[in-house]
Amino acid sequence: MVARARLVSTAWLAAHLDEPGIRVIDARWGPDRAGWRAYRAGHIPGAVHLDWELDLAAGAADNRYRLAAPELIAERLGVRGIGDGDVVIAYADPAHGGPYRLWWAMRRIGHASVRVLDGGWARWIAEGRLVSRTAASPTRRGLTIRAPAARVVDAADLEAESFGPPPLGAQLIDTRPAIQHAGYAVWHRGGSEPIDPATGWAQAGAVRLRGGRIPGSLNVASPTLFRADGRMLPSARLRAALTEAGVAPDGRVVTYCGAAIAACTVAFALVRAGWPDVALYDASWEEWGRDEHRPIEHDRG
Repeated sequence: MVARARLVSTAWLAAHLDEPGIRVIDARWGPDRAGWRAYRAGHIPGAVHLDWELDLAAGAADNRYRLAAPELIAERLGVRGIGDGDVVIAYADPAHGGPYRLWWAMRRIGHASVRVLDGGWARWIAEGRLVSRTAASPTRRGLTIRAPAARVVDAADLEAESFGPPPLGAQLIDTRPAIQHAGYAVWHRGGSEPIDPATGWAQAGAVRLRGGRIPGSLNVASPTLFRADGRMLPSARLRAALTEAGVAPDGRVVTYCGAAIAACTVAFALVRAGWPDVALYDASWEEWGRDEHRPIEHDRG
């Protein structure tokens, strides 16, 4: 069972910003370190920057975005001043997945005290709250690795699983945009790379990927779980939206996407809405889509 998923309001953070033990993480991201440039241009006072691609991913040749080893995650967070007992508040642009990826990563090393700023940077700015342009210089701290509080599955687990509402087994949720779920494009560096209709493949940077989805997967695109102002839907509305999309109310759920970032967002929403058993296929389409021997579905003619 995944630990509870929590949001905090901008008003709460403003009131607690200077308290000991509160650590704020600016998790804005973009290709070519765009998140770092945004941080330098202005951020919540005291926040340190974290790039999910550079700081949380293993960067391995066989899968660029899979979570790094626990020891490496703990090291990189410790350098940013995060230690045992701290409460971490993460933010980014509205609906962007960096804070939720950090939430999942910290639970993988056994730390539950992670919150996401509801509405993110855009709401903080819209309310006229304090902004700093001085990069933080945190004191390095130790972060103990504990038993994981979040479950990851691999391709072998998926191949052995039956998907669908109970009692069939776990439900598999593809959290990518509908065009990618349907097989017309794949995720690449924050956007969509179209599929070559003649081959069914696309070149996503250094990686060649097929267009399609894992058989049996529902589509719940992560942006559909947010309000127009960038805040996540309230728990009851999340539960209604997810149930309407076909997710069985109390079944086991596995999420995936192109690089397991949006998948963490939807995992957070599922936990927040009360689903008791949520897992992540961390290798996601980056692994499944490049292996021509694994089965896929798509909507192309």
